[in-house]
Amino acid sequence: MKLGEVSTKYPVLADVVQRIKDVDSVDELYPPQAKAIETGFLDGKNLVLSIPTASGKTLVAELALMSEALKGKKAIYLTPLRALASEKFEEMKEKYRKLAKIAISTGEYDSSGKELADYDIMILTNEKMDSLMRHKPEWLEKIGVVVIDEVHLLNDKGRGPTLEIVTTKLKKLGVQFIALSATIENSDEIAKWLDAELVESEFRPVQLARGVFLDNSVAFKEKDDLKLDAPPGACPLAVLTTDIIQKKAQSLIFVNTRRSAEKEAEENGKEISALFDTEAKKKLEEIADQIENVLDSPTKQCKRLGKCVRTGTAFHHAGLHAKQRSLVENNFKQNVLKLICATPTLAAGVNLPSKRVVIRDYKRYGNFGMEPIPILEIHQMFGRAGRPKYDTEGEAILVSKSVEEFDQLWDHYIDGRPEPISSKLGVEPILRMHTLGLIAEQERDKKQLFDFFGKTFYALQYEDMASLEIMIDNILDQLFKWGFMDHENNRLKCTKLGLRVAQLYLDPMTAFDFLQMLERNPSDEMVILTILSDSAEMRPLGSVRRSEEALIFEEFEKYDLGDEQLRAFKNAFIFFEWMQEKTDDFIFDTFGMPPGSFRTKLSVADWLLYACGEISRLSGRDKMLDKLRMLRKRLKYGVKRELLPLIRVRNIGRARARNLFGVGIKSIEDIKNSSADVLSKVLGKKTALKIMEQLDMNTQTTL
Repeated sequence: MKLGEVSTKYPVLADVVQRIKDVDSVDELYPPQAKAIETGFLDGKNLVLSIPTASGKTLVAELALMSEALKGKKAIYLTPLRALASEKFEEMKEKYRKLAKIAISTGEYDSSGKELADYDIMILTNEKMDSLMRHKPEWLEKIGVVVIDEVHLLNDKGRGPTLEIVTTKLKKLGVQFIALSATIENSDEIAKWLDAELVESEFRPVQLARGVFLDNSVAFKEKDDLKLDAPPGACPLAVLTTDIIQKKAQSLIFVNTRRSAEKEAEENGKEISALFDTEAKKKLEEIADQIENVLDSPTKQCKRLGKCVRTGTAFHHAGLHAKQRSLVENNFKQNVLKLICATPTLAAGVNLPSKRVVIRDYKRYGNFGMEPIPILEIHQMFGRAGRPKYDTEGEAILVSKSVEEFDQLWDHYIDGRPEPISSKLGVEPILRMHTLGLIAEQERDKKQLFDFFGKTFYALQYEDMASLEIMIDNILDQLFKWGFMDHENNRLKCTKLGLRVAQLYLDPMTAFDFLQMLERNPSDEMVILTILSDSAEMRPLGSVRRSEEALIFEEFEKYDLGDEQLRAFKNAFIFFEWMQEKTDDFIFDTFGMPPGSFRTKLSVADWLLYACGEISRLSGRDKMLDKLRMLRKRLKYGVKRELLPLIRVRNIGRARARNLFGVGIKSIEDIKNSSADVLSKVLGKKTALKIMEQLDMNTQTTL
């Protein structure tokens, strides 16, 4: 089917089709895309599209979104990750900004959603959509279509339940669904749940060859075997890396830990650095400098990444600062970096295809030690192999260490089928949060509440709702006991406090712990930070390493805390050290928490402190309000109290504030009374001029 046939049948999409042709150079539709058109999804029918990565799901999603937007309806694109949302937003804004108003919203859970009312297309994370629905913005009734990306993540213990609840709520609104999925065994169950047409296909525009590596040779299922020469003493995987780079292509290596990702990048870099010419090395040097200077003072991890980048490689994991991850991703997309060594989280993240994907580790730590990674996840990694528009085929290679392991990998991952996905809704902490959220959106009696859960994917799969209903009964008892819910004439309804807790997107147990803390009114910052760190929202928490024991235990003994709070105390102590103006490098070296992970924890802490302040204000327990506000500012900027007046000024962060304080400038008034020469010496000429202009000071003096 020609793409032009779509605009012939649906004239409203004429400009959209032209943009796709111009930007993506598409004329002929792939078979699954044509089959999707034939189902009638552009006429309003629900669709589940279950096809491999890079097989055309994006085009179908964009047609659905733009079709509804051009008809005056709201169109929603749901994605599991902020990084994916940002990538999709940039792509759609570039392509369709003249045809529709496109917005992205992924954070700020205490938002009414009114700011989105004027937009046609909204790109949201699943959690953001759930949060918005609790605030009940008027535009919810105007939604025409919802595209659910990565719908197979219903199977994910962390993200799956929220996606399931959000989808069930949207079903009640009568919206159209376009659900996008990897190839899974029971996509028919999802289609049945959504009352949708199902399009399944193994089609890939870039053919995939899957194989297993052993003794410098790759046995492929779909093509002839590959034999390679390895120099004596070379890094075991470098033979695969150098081979593909010499073929003018790129590679991804997946390993199971951050440490392994860093080590593999270093070891492979030693082998491939000689393959770059002078011009390429100059470009790599520039990127490395940018990466090393993302933070005020580079950590050892920053320097290690910079060193790798100079050899044409990089590592990628959640411990990197967001700007560093972005630099790595963008320069890999531009074919400047030739190899990324990553943890499996990258497989479900941004679109980073390469010709060759190598999976070194097929096991990872689980509840029972080292456990095999599910076939579905391994196949997600396989799906990164093959770059559309660049490659005619991709190669996905598992690494084995013995003949016996070779056979196991082949039977399980090459010949095996992905596991069916299953609902992960039946977990009490998750149910507790969503039960309060449902009652916050609409008063219900218990039967109506059970009826709602009877429409979930869980209900479709398990049918017997008895165990879930018992769990919900227990949760309702808790919510009544904690004062978040009331009932009148058998109707369940939120109290004012319960409604606020739901809107703040908190686990009700966290909110109850905050209430108890506010009642006690602790004066010590470490106690407050430990209670914050002990919340469900802050998990997972790192254990106390042997090198930290003396320091952590000595501090821990000063407080009346239970042994079960030790990990939370460690997390709180890291926050405390940050507020004492310790550097990222100190925190990484001392506590093993890299900048990316630490920034994530800081973001959660900021949200929790805000939420605690809101609960304090609404519950009448406002003795701690000023203390919470002060702590929130100090934690955000990582400063002692004495610097708070200075960081209120734009362009003054913790380092500049400390430098100003060091020369006796301790307030905004002190800045205004300072000479241009003094400010210039402390801050630099450009920064000093910006601050003087901001504070309406005389900038005529030459700096």
